[in-house]
Amino acid sequence: MTAVGIQWMRNRLSVVAVVAALPLSAGCASSVLDPAGVSGPVVVGARDGADGALLAHLYAGVLRTTGIDVQVRDALGDRDAALASLDTAEVTVIPDYSGLLLEHYDPGITFGDVTSGDAEDVFEALARALPDELTIADYASAQNRAVLAAGTELASQQDVAGLADRCAGLTFVLTPEFEAVGGLDSLTGIGCEPRTVEHADSAEAFGAASGDTVAGLTTLASVFSEESSGSDVVTVPDAPDRAPMEEASVDAETPVFVAQNVVPVFRKDVFGEPQLDALRTVAGELTTADLAEMLARIDDGDDIAGVAATWLAEHT
Repeated sequence: MTAVGIQWMRNRLSVVAVVAALPLSAGCASSVLDPAGVSGPVVVGARDGADGALLAHLYAGVLRTTGIDVQVRDALGDRDAALASLDTAEVTVIPDYSGLLLEHYDPGITFGDVTSGDAEDVFEALARALPDELTIADYASAQNRAVLAAGTELASQQDVAGLADRCAGLTFVLTPEFEAVGGLDSLTGIGCEPRTVEHADSAEAFGAASGDTVAGLTTLASVFSEESSGSDVVTVPDAPDRAPMEEASVDAETPVFVAQNVVPVFRKDVFGEPQLDALRTVAGELTTADLAEMLARIDDGDDIAGVAATWLAEHT
């Protein structure tokens, strides 16, 4: 693990210990940090989709380094079905994206009013929203949030929030994934009413971005498209997330698009410190570029478990 990754994890330990206990009643202590041995096989679940399976194999692999029996259960269904398996203890861990997990466990969440789209805010809100029997470990920098892509001239002149006043003169080509992670809702929230809204897959949307046409994708699709196309289309900057451990400021700009960082949600009273440290390894090492590169290899036909094993060999 890199020195930066190690220091980042050390800085987060005290925060996660507090956050993990948030759903508990006053005076009770979470036993998630007890160094008890793990009994029985740990099952890491994967919702449908290549990224769900890849994340499951990554977390399963890193947990195996602690010497415990770990199995992967693929294709549990959509997000709701997969998380239902976690609720009923059929699986032990499910890795997914923070913002979508928060919306699952707190369907009435109002971003911008109740919490911002900032990665730390979403992480803390998710910890509070979880049922008492579940908790989370640190999130990775790897993410798949909504992003806008545009020609370099437009992208260099505006950030996402600044586009609101120009939306009436712009065409937006949106992917289903962009809408699934709340991208269109976020644009509506800043008063962005496009001249025209069209729909396309990721490659078509990215390729259409130029002049007064903006593409709405997700981070992973945008990274892959930029690297493969070599075009003059780039992402429109959003406000940055505050750094882990950084105090929130009422005056600071927050991202328009809701954070979707990779994070594992798992059952309490299962893992000891070796397993929790292993989960933090993914948080400290997995980047969006890593995830995009691995998914591109899977799309080209590489075996998911093999792709995950290669990454684990390089980072653990």
